[in-house]
Amino acid sequence: MTSSRIWIGGGTGAGKSTTARALAVRHALRRFAIDSFWYAYDARWAQPRKSPDEQWLETPPAVQATEFEETSRRMMRFALDDLAVLPDAPTVVEGPQILPDLVPQGDQAVFLDPTPEWQRTVLLPRPMPSSDPARALDARLVKDRLYAHRVAALARERGFPVLVMDGSRDLVADVESLLEIPDGTADLRAVRRWENEAVASNLRAWLASPEAPWEHHGFPFACECGRRGCGDTVQLTIEEFDTTPQVLAHA
Repeated sequence: MTSSRIWIGGGTGAGKSTTARALAVRHALRRFAIDSFWYAYDARWAQPRKSPDEQWLETPPAVQATEFEETSRRMMRFALDDLAVLPDAPTVVEGPQILPDLVPQGDQAVFLDPTPEWQRTVLLPRPMPSSDPARALDARLVKDRLYAHRVAALARERGFPVLVMDGSRDLVADVESLLEIPDGTADLRAVRRWENEAVASNLRAWLASPEAPWEHHGFPFACECGRRGCGDTVQLTIEEFDTTPQVLAHA
């Protein structure tokens, strides 16, 4: 019997979120993005946080990679605990925190390994909060490459497929050809609302942190119409989301 849960892990910028979102829409799956619980899990762990300069400029990339793996192991265990108490529903779990040796037996998984060139292309537009953004980006790229290499090696040892991403492949089609994607049967309105609540909770914590921008113009929230195949989003501020009973992109 095929597991109702699939995992998509791998390096930063490889396309995990985009692929998971497309699969969730196409197959009516619940999407569990570990990044959407980052601040909640960080609070659970209660580990002192480094400043951006301490993280990206003062810590060697090899140490950063090791520390991120340690953090990922804790966060993935938190995710497993949370998944265990959710109502049963076909689910795609995604995030760089997914470690192959922690994927439960019987679950399906695939890992994406971005090339250095593709990773730089994806990460270059992203802000690096530090006193020297260019040097911080270079350090992050080295750290992410080291971490992605470790994850890919672990995945191959465990027999999970690894897809190298250079921007030229159709990841959704590739994942669908490698895995048996479960067919969702859950109440999609409730599932998308749950996803949006998780995103909103994480954003509230982020906006209260020193890393948050001075101003923002809203964030994309999933349409809660409940229609199979709907992948529309609505741009809302947190305040607007909190006063919106149901997020709808169309009538």
